[in-house]
Amino acid sequence: MRNLPGWHLLGSFPDDDPDDVGSWLLHNDGEALLLEVPPGLTVDDVAAGLASRGVGLRYATASHLHEDHFDAACWKKLQEAYHGTHFIQPTEAQVGSETLITLGGEPLWLLKAPKHSPSDTITIFRGVAMTGDIELGTLNSVNDEVPQATKAASMEYLQGFEERTGYHVHTIVSAHLNDFRQGVNWHSLFEVE
Repeated sequence: MRNLPGWHLLGSFPDDDPDDVGSWLLHNDGEALLLEVPPGLTVDDVAAGLASRGVGLRYATASHLHEDHFDAACWKKLQEAYHGTHFIQPTEAQVGSETLITLGGEPLWLLKAPKHSPSDTITIFRGVAMTGDIELGTLNSVNDEVPQATKAASMEYLQGFEERTGYHVHTIVSAHLNDFRQGVNWHSLFEVE
């Protein structure tokens, strides 16, 4: 999993246990995006990762606002340490809200698709999608934060991503690092029973 071009895993936080959240630096041509700001992540962890890749921090975001993915105290410390960085805080949004940014000239998508939480955002970069805590292939979730109709609309929206954009996703990884698949059929990941 650690051999994804443009994806550097800073670690699994807070304790490097199997259910912890992976924090990533997505990077290209001198620029990086920090993806996931879990408890236990420090400014020093981020600084060391940036230095090891020889990149500057242009963006920071998280897959959703649950506390194991978004530590508000760490977020604030990062904002204080990296003044020129654009911090994209996850928000509750309508299904289909989509942001396209560039990272070192390469496209990076942030797709709003509430299913596990109202603030769910899938990040796609270099053919890899980080799916957060979204359970694939089902409308079920470990909680009831999102209405069933919204979950269904999110799955349908995500299913059409490749067709809408012409961009191919070949790999997925979940935020907790417990679902990693290469050679995926993107469309079929979002088919529900």
